[in-house]
Amino acid sequence: MNIKINRSSQTPIYLQIKCAVQNLILSGEINEGYKMPAERKLAEELEVHRNTVVKAYGELVDEGYLIVSVRKPKGYFVKEIADDGVQFNRFFPLEKMIRYHFNEKEKLFLDLFSRSNDKRYISMSGLIMDEEAYPKKGLEEIVRDMAHGPKDEAERMKKNICSVLFQENMYVNPKNIQLVSETNQALNHIMTLYLKEGDCVVAEEPIVPDNASIFRNKGIDLLTVPMEADGLDLSQLEATIRKFAPKFIYTMPNYHNPTGIVMSLEKRQKLLELAGKYCIPIIEEDSQRDFRYEGNRLPSLYSLDRYRSVIYIDSFTLTFPHGIKTGYLVGPTDLIETLERLVIVDETFVSSMGQYLLNEYIERGYFSEHIHRLARYYARKRDLLCQHLDRIADKGIRYAKPKGGLLLWCSLDEHINERKLFQEAEQRGLLLMPGFLFYPRGYKGAGHIRLSYSNISDADIEKGVQILSEALERSAE
Repeated sequence: MNIKINRSSQTPIYLQIKCAVQNLILSGEINEGYKMPAERKLAEELEVHRNTVVKAYGELVDEGYLIVSVRKPKGYFVKEIADDGVQFNRFFPLEKMIRYHFNEKEKLFLDLFSRSNDKRYISMSGLIMDEEAYPKKGLEEIVRDMAHGPKDEAERMKKNICSVLFQENMYVNPKNIQLVSETNQALNHIMTLYLKEGDCVVAEEPIVPDNASIFRNKGIDLLTVPMEADGLDLSQLEATIRKFAPKFIYTMPNYHNPTGIVMSLEKRQKLLELAGKYCIPIIEEDSQRDFRYEGNRLPSLYSLDRYRSVIYIDSFTLTFPHGIKTGYLVGPTDLIETLERLVIVDETFVSSMGQYLLNEYIERGYFSEHIHRLARYYARKRDLLCQHLDRIADKGIRYAKPKGGLLLWCSLDEHINERKLFQEAEQRGLLLMPGFLFYPRGYKGAGHIRLSYSNISDADIEKGVQILSEALERSAE
């Protein structure tokens, strides 16, 4: 079978085998009824212990990919995928759950994020706006003109969001907008409104750990579909939909975190067709939309949607970070009305003072100018990081230069131990995000690292890449 094992990977070998078989099934390379190699035979072929194959097969049986026959012919067989007549359950409201915990990957991710401003380190781990990129022009004038303080800023904010989205060819009414503090909160509210424990959501993989934790701690099964160079693997997405009937598709089509991939226009259209065919709504997160450095602006899924199936979420955290903590959700009126009641119940706080500053900044014309400046500022940061990485390409690291966003997703040669690289870099004073954090169930093949250039000086970019070069040499096996 076409299964490759990376013995330097942080993903256990049984999980690499399981993921490889799962991908073969979903891609259609092996069909329903296919008889899997015997445990001992596959173990010999892969040069692993038989118990490793037993464990991999066991998980595939538990998750519904394989069945076991104890009668002749005995063995493991690929289970039949549900046909097009699969029945989809209606949504049911989810009662609030009191439990919440973080697994080890999520703990490490949050720890690295919280240390992004630790001056003892050069940080390429967090996604935080550089103070040098803060909006400056006009703010003093706005504060000076503030006579009586903010009043009803929320409705004013909604109208200004409509104005900002109009520039993106999204025609939205204020009644279709709900304000929240952040995109994660919007995601959490959607899960609370529509899903119950045991329901499924399908998302792109790799996926940000704190988003994965939102699903997991709601008792929701997170199904993941791999990325291709132009977005989601739609053939595997459809196979996953047919097999598991998920309730939502969650996607980041613009400058996906962590890969930086932009979903092509063709895939956006086909994804909407799939959503319409199977009656599955889409959650579109667009938090890095404004960081476009090259290429044409592609229409959002929301603006392309003919089925009223897309919920659009975004925030101003990366573009206007003066403590305003303002995000928003765009959707059908009935959803927004229900969300508004939930926000009241949850006592969601969105700063009216921050909204006042942002409202004035937009209405006085400064915001549009600021966004253009941000794009120029971070395009140069991206180019500088890429230039320094190109000088150490022989150390076993490579990347696809993103057309926008604030992140660089780097692939490692198979002889590089990903966890050791992270540890060697940290010991030398560089914080980065190891790739294994972004795969909830592990992955096959070579490792990755995510480098953020959102909050780092030019000098630290150069020094950080020098440290990375040393760490790569120490991590080779």
